[in-house]
Amino acid sequence: MKKKEGVKVLSEALVKSVTYKDDKLEIHLKDGRLVKTDHIVTAVGLEPNVDLAKSGGLEVDSDFGGYRVNAELQARSNIWVAGDAACFYDIRLGRRRVEHHDHAVVSGRLAGENMTGANKPYWHQSMFWSDLGPDVGYEAIGIVDSSLPTVGVFAKATAKDTPKAATEESGTGIRSESETEDTATSAVASVTPAPVVENKDDYGKGVIFYLRDKVVVGIILWNVFNRMPVARKIIKDGEEHADLNEVAKLFNIHED
Repeated sequence: MKKKEGVKVLSEALVKSVTYKDDKLEIHLKDGRLVKTDHIVTAVGLEPNVDLAKSGGLEVDSDFGGYRVNAELQARSNIWVAGDAACFYDIRLGRRRVEHHDHAVVSGRLAGENMTGANKPYWHQSMFWSDLGPDVGYEAIGIVDSSLPTVGVFAKATAKDTPKAATEESGTGIRSESETEDTATSAVASVTPAPVVENKDDYGKGVIFYLRDKVVVGIILWNVFNRMPVARKIIKDGEEHADLNEVAKLFNIHED
């Protein structure tokens, strides 16, 4: 897929140094390889600016960084913090700090409401997403941590199971806007039985569950779109599930 989109992946590549020569950036790798390019994009997350902590008497979280706030996003009397800079208490998943566009929008709105006396807790489970070309994309929610146990359930993909098709259906390229807060209380598992796997290469869509103490705390939807309300409800319920294959049916992944 990456080669088809013109992407070359260099595995086990550690950068030793970068120099500029003859109008090109030269990336020197630790194993001796040299990569020449016009531009470099570095995606390493961020570190919140907490300079106001001392002058404002605000608490900085030692584990996650950012200003420590309560469930109402309040750092202290008459001071609220939202977005990437807020280390908030998630009433379902515990203390967290989140760097998502969806989180910034919703937490900013809630902080504004609470400034006017709403006193609402922040319960929203923000989602994030990425498209790896027109044919492969994912959406995720909750704690997606590679150190956690995972269970994946996959099915055969069709032409409609692509980011391109999802964008055309929703009319927007920002799926955090199209994946609304609609509740999923009426979700019913598909009665279509899971197919017998014959060739794993044919299975291009699925659901990956991340578990903590046998409870689902994170979900990745791989080429599965417009199902985020279902994922939110699963995390909100916080229940143990004996068979995650049955839970995966809630996402209708076995339907053509």
